[in-house]
Amino acid sequence: MFSTIPSVEEYMKREVYFVDPEESLSKVVGIFRETGLPVVVVLSNSGNYLGVVTDRVVLRSTLNIDTVKVKNVVVKVPSVNLSDPISRAARLMLENTVKGLPVSGQNKEIVGIISVDDVGRAAEKIYPKMKIKEIMKKDPITISPDSTIGKALVLMRENGISRLPVVKNSKLVGLVTIRDIIDKVLQPRTRATRGEVAGEKIRSLGYKVSDIMTKSVVQSSPEESLSKAIRKMIENNVSCLIIVSHNKVSGIITWTDILGLIATLEEKEKPPIHIQVSFKMKEISQLEKSEIIKVAEKYVSKLGETLGNGYLLLHFKEHREKHGEEHLIHCRVVLRTDRVNLVGVGEAWTASQAARVALDKIERQLLTIKELAEKYPYSEEIMKRWITEF
Repeated sequence: MFSTIPSVEEYMKREVYFVDPEESLSKVVGIFRETGLPVVVVLSNSGNYLGVVTDRVVLRSTLNIDTVKVKNVVVKVPSVNLSDPISRAARLMLENTVKGLPVSGQNKEIVGIISVDDVGRAAEKIYPKMKIKEIMKKDPITISPDSTIGKALVLMRENGISRLPVVKNSKLVGLVTIRDIIDKVLQPRTRATRGEVAGEKIRSLGYKVSDIMTKSVVQSSPEESLSKAIRKMIENNVSCLIIVSHNKVSGIITWTDILGLIATLEEKEKPPIHIQVSFKMKEISQLEKSEIIKVAEKYVSKLGETLGNGYLLLHFKEHREKHGEEHLIHCRVVLRTDRVNLVGVGEAWTASQAARVALDKIERQLLTIKELAEKYPYSEEIMKRWITEF
């Protein structure tokens, strides 16, 4: 591993595109399609940085890209400096759930962007000997090709994930993602209400997963190097690799895993567990934000040294379901430390309660690990397997 963490300037892209907040979203979508960049930077008339438009906006099934203006979808994310360590960029991408960040020059002007694949290239150099099995999530949740698309959507929502390997007779036959569902089910149905889908097949959530899954899946083996895995993801323009061992799905690795690996290098004056919170919500009060931090800090304090060193990431988003004027809140919590790699999902009518539900699920997983350790105090291999499987 490198003795020093490389800077943002060493890996950033100098290619950056700017748009005005009054321009239509169709211009931004065109930039995404032509360049493959993850973000487009929004500047005011006076040249001040306002935020970014992410490539995720093209997945929103209700948006009419010809009439929606950039200012309605701009996301305020922080920029990083040329001299910042790349670990800071990785952490901020995780906290803001974006695949790229603007890079500021000495005079605060935007001079480029740093993206997940840039962080990936840095990870290749930092961890040249690391193997996929050291970072992958083991035994991911899978689905049958004969299951309904609706079931796939429920599994993704309940487990806070965005993709499912499709398995038949224990063999990998495809991959279904939330993007597949939006592109092939939700968007066509929305366009049908506008009369824009003449001759296009309209699918429902009752269709089979095999009807929309990607059949050609990029794969790796547990013994393959992380460096080779990252190159595969970049060359094939995919956000994950399915790990296959002895003809069976044994794991999955995503850009989030790689960002997390690099983010943990940013240890300057940090507590053992660094709490990160991000929101994809229209409104949330400062009081509710403070309550979420209190809930997370109480949780970390309660478990203490059990957790090790790393970060606790809480990501919140609103569902369409409403109770009066309140939206149902979904919280996905990721606990990644030098001892555990756990995920918990919770839903409630307030963000702080959703956090409690998700954190309770992680605590139950930790208790299971502890009980196993007490039952098999000398079985180090079993402990390692359980810790990585949760």
